[in-house]
Amino acid sequence: MEILELEKEIIEIIQEVCIHQEVEEVVSGNFYPGNFIMSQVLVSIFSQIEIKTGITIPNDCYIFHDQKTKKQLNIKEAATKLLKLSKNEQ
Repeated sequence: MEILELEKEIIEIIQEVCIHQEVEEVVSGNFYPGNFIMSQVLVSIFSQIEIKTGITIPNDCYIFHDQKTKKQLNIKEAATKLLKLSKNEQ
């Protein structure tokens, strides 16, 4: 899966969550989901992301946060992290 396609799939899922959570923000690649949506909710959509992308997210991995830098990741950065995970699976 290409990075832009992966990013698009994540954006679509996050947009749905924002509608349900009544978050009135523009969701793009530069959107930081962790700043607007509780992490429990974000973790709950990982299965949707896995289904749409075909990439397995390990149980100990939170794709919207970088443990080394301790910072929130935007959708673009999370897509990159997810793509790296998929390459490690192969």
